[in-house]
Order: sequence, then C-alpha cells, then structure tokens
Amino acid sequence: MPREDEGDALMAQAKAHHTKSLTKWSSDWDSAASAYEKAAQTFTHLGVDEKAKNAWLQASHAHEKAKNPFFAAKAIESLANYLKDKAAKNEEIAKEVSELYVRAARMYALDGKPERQSDALAKAARLAPAGDAASAAKLVLQGLDALEDNEKHHLTLDLYRSVVLLQVRGNLILDAITTLKREVKTFEKLQQPQGAAKAGLEIIVLCLAIGDWVLADREFKSMQGDFFGFAHSKEQSAAYGLISAIEERDEDALKDAIKDSALQFIIPEISRMAKKLTINLSNAPAGKKKLQSAGMTSNVAKPAQDDDDEDDLK
Repeated sequence: MPREDEGDALMAQAKAHHTKSLTKWSSDWDSAASAYEKAAQTFTHLGVDEKAKNAWLQASHAHEKAKNPFFAAKAIESLANYLKDKAAKNEEIAKEVSELYVRAARMYALDGKPERQSDALAKAARLAPAGDAASAAKLVLQGLDALEDNEKHHLTLDLYRSVVLLQVRGNLILDAITTLKREVKTFEKLQQPQGAAKAGLEIIVLCLAIGDWVLADREFKSMQGDFFGFAHSKEQSAAYGLISAIEERDEDALKDAIKDSALQFIIPEISRMAKKLTINLSNAPAGKKKLQSAGMTSNVAKPAQDDDDEDDLK
C-alpha cells in the first residue's frame, strides 16, 4: 500500500521537473505532469483530500503547459470523480464538483473531443440543485450542441430524453416542447420517423397538460405539413383523439382517447400526464359538441387515415 510520504516525494520530483535554475534553463512539463499524476493517484488512494486535490490540479496545469489538453481535462475530471461521493452530502462541494466537470468539458472541447465534452457536462448537470432544473437542462443542451456541431447525431437521443425529463419534472413545459421540436429534426437526420412521431404526440400531450388547448390545436395543425414522421402515424391518430375529445367536451371520448396504445410507448412521465387529462381546460372551445350535432365540422384538422388505422387504434 502506498504511503503519504511517497506522494510527497513525487510532488517534490514534479516540481523539480519544471523549476528552472542556473543549470536547467527549460521546464520539462511532460515529466512534471507524470509525477503529479502519480502523486495524485497516491493521495486519492489514501483519501488525503487536500493533497489529492492539489496534485490533480497541478497535474492538469502541467499537461496544459505541455500542450496536452486531453490529459489536462482527464486530470480535472479525475479530481471531480474523486470528490463526487462527498458532493451528495454537501451543497458547496456539489457546486465545486459541477464546476470541475464544466472545466473539464471546456478542455475536451479544445482537444476536439465532443463525446467527452458532452459526458462531462452531463455529469455536471446531475449535480445541479434539485430545484434548478433549468441550469441542469442548460448543461445537457450544451453537450447536445457539441455533438450536433460535430455531426454525431446518433449520440444525442438519450441526452434529448434527459433534457425533456428535467424540463418536465421542473415544470418547464414550454421548454420541453421546444426541446422535443428540436429532437424531431434529429430524428429526421437519422431517418427515424417512429421516434419523430412519438415526439409529436408528446408535444400535444404537454400542451394539453398545461391546459392550453389552443396551443395543442395549433401545434397539431402545424404537424400536418413538414413535420417529419407524424402524418399518417398511430401517434397522429392518438393526438387527434385527445384534441377532438376536449374540443367536443366529450368525457367518454376522452376516456377512450387516453387508453390509446400509442400513449404507452412515449416518455412515461408524459404518458402519465396524458392519463390525467380532463376536458376542463380554460381555453378549450365551448359548445363544439352541439355545433357538430347540428352538422357542423370540427376546427381540428382530422388526420388522414390508412386502411389499417382503425385496427391500429383498438
């Protein structure tokens, strides 16, 4: 088992590698970084917090001086990983660790490592205060930006789900709708129409969940155009069932609509929101059922149906 004095000796060696003197005119930052890392690993293993922290920071600095941003980032991330367990019990430490992950992410960005950058930002987001969903979502979205800027769209889908969950749980419903619209563009790039259709249904449920029938109606109609994957889908039929039931103020129709199997395969939190929908929305149109019984048509655009649509909805 390593001893603390061995770590101290490695720290001294590291300093000697980069300290200039009359007989040593240049600094050997690569050797210094290696010695600092060995010292950091020793102190980390022994659980000597302050010395481990100092050694990892010195190792990162030495790697930066040696123009090795990837290893500089790894050193900072190693420190964050070491302190992470303590963060659960201390809000100040949690903030410090989150900042370390963000710092590591910046360094990974400098080295052109978007996957590492995104992963570090996701770790930072997990340490955001419980009541600060907006900050957590912002960090994950920065990771999404990094991946998409580098055409790594196939790596973003889990992150999109994470952002939407953060926003829904934080009651940032309009933000979640915006995120889902952005995700649809990714599904289009990946040619995954089923994922896009689910996102479309999730958007409609969220609109209705906040009591905004007008927004739901507008979004639904906009999806009939160039919204990838939604038209002629089971999800379109399910969305139409929800909107039309509320428009007509038909409780029985709404009960049937929320049993649609398509609602079972969207994000679970949003699926549960669908099951709690009622027709008592403040801006839902009044009297539609009477108008329709008199032979008038609904304002909601009815989805085009394939021959199999009726079977699909059973």
